[in-house]
Amino acid sequence: MSGPTVAVKQGTILGTTGVNLNGEEFYKFLGIPYAKPPIGPLRFKAPEPSEPWVGTRNCTQDGSPCLNMHPVTNKPIGSDDGLFLNVHTRSLPKHPVSLKPVMVFIHGSAFTLGSGTQQMCDPKFLLTKDIVLVSMNYRLGVFGFLSLEDNMLDVPGNAGLKDQTMALRWVQENIACFNGDPGNVTIFGISAGGASVQFQIVSPTAKGLFHKAIAQSGSVLNPWAWGQRNGLQLAEKLGKKVTSEKEALILLRGLSDVQLYETSLLLTDDFMNMAVRRPFGPIIEKPNPTAFLCEDPALILATGRYNQVPQILGACSNEGLIYEFSTFFRVSADFQPEKQIIPWNVKLAAESKTLWQKRLSQLYYKDGVKKSGVFEQIGDVGFYVGVTESTKLALKNAKQPIYLYKFSYQADMVKQLYKLMRLPESTAGVAHGMDGNFLFPCRWIPGVELEVNAEDAKAIQSVVEIWTNFAYTGNPHTQWEPVTDLENLKYLDIDKETQMRNQLLKERLDVWANLTQNTGFSLTALDTPAK
Repeated sequence: MSGPTVAVKQGTILGTTGVNLNGEEFYKFLGIPYAKPPIGPLRFKAPEPSEPWVGTRNCTQDGSPCLNMHPVTNKPIGSDDGLFLNVHTRSLPKHPVSLKPVMVFIHGSAFTLGSGTQQMCDPKFLLTKDIVLVSMNYRLGVFGFLSLEDNMLDVPGNAGLKDQTMALRWVQENIACFNGDPGNVTIFGISAGGASVQFQIVSPTAKGLFHKAIAQSGSVLNPWAWGQRNGLQLAEKLGKKVTSEKEALILLRGLSDVQLYETSLLLTDDFMNMAVRRPFGPIIEKPNPTAFLCEDPALILATGRYNQVPQILGACSNEGLIYEFSTFFRVSADFQPEKQIIPWNVKLAAESKTLWQKRLSQLYYKDGVKKSGVFEQIGDVGFYVGVTESTKLALKNAKQPIYLYKFSYQADMVKQLYKLMRLPESTAGVAHGMDGNFLFPCRWIPGVELEVNAEDAKAIQSVVEIWTNFAYTGNPHTQWEPVTDLENLKYLDIDKETQMRNQLLKERLDVWANLTQNTGFSLTALDTPAK
């Protein structure tokens, strides 16, 4: 079999070629293992480095995704042997060129869905620029985020985040083989991928593995970005009475991957309720040999003890429109957003909680419960509050610039997607995750790829240029000024006519700022089991 070959630390790999949006060819190496398969006794544990192989490994097709559920068909896809990554480059070392900036994408979808495969992360937009692009799978749901109290069992949690860090270590060791610069790595991600970027920023284990960061619509302060310790409760869903976490672990490791996945779905999880924790997600660990995070990230940010790199943070103009996509996600019939406004990680006494619930209800529903208020509430609680408050905390002791944005560009392909979702033509704003369609072709709906017209191509080029400029230089845009004033959150409004603006969502976010300043974010009580 002919094709491009590269010798990485583990052995030789065979790749193939692809074509970018401009019709230019690039090389791609797919399904590269970056860790041992996390199966059998390695299930739920921190990842271990991939072992070498003999001969040439065929890397012309995606590796299996980590087991999750397709967002449209609701059927399990992938397997628990899914720790693979993809590398895309326009040149290989046989060409006499300088090393290129590396961009590592971390996919989103609530730490529960998604993958780094070609379907979700087609590089044809970003590879119009001379970068090296890496996408990865990491363990999701119960496989990536089961956490047990007993440290002797070696399942402290955050295995999925540790997978991401392991992939970043692989990049440091191997990316020069693809003409990538290990000294210029930008991590970026959307939704849970954006939160993952911030988790890597606050984790001491990721220090030195990346040099710039872009967190899109995700933050460590978003309430949905956290999980719970519930191994015993999960075992009980199998109808088994267990008396210890050790018994539960033996039981859960004995299940097939699909059995375990389907059992985990029995724990309550309401994707649209942005104010609560997920059954499985990141946690603050007890100190242990493989620990990723043992301290409240709000405190790490505020004291400047995070990985100090230039950052971009932001969100889409109408994040809460994701509520209209609820037919694609599990949403409980009794979910009433107007009654569940205050996030779990804002701790209030009962009397104060009642007062704040009334105040926030007035903010969003002064004219009654209407969809516009629901959209604003979900967008703020789920995304904007965490993004802006984490920006303020990091800014207190920042040594590198922090840029803030709002994505407002409702290009034609966004309208196409709204039409597919049966939204009214008058739908305003850009919904959660839609900025990703300007970086990667939208292919998560089976059999559908959005048509890219001339206006869309221009919009894609503009967004790709901003993101890759940042990867090259740390300065994303000539007009874009970093945030310097905690009282005035300057931001770049990315639209057909991109411009700097002041006071991001000031009226609403000032109310939240007042609440959080008086109460703070308490992220350490993370051991209450799911019901």
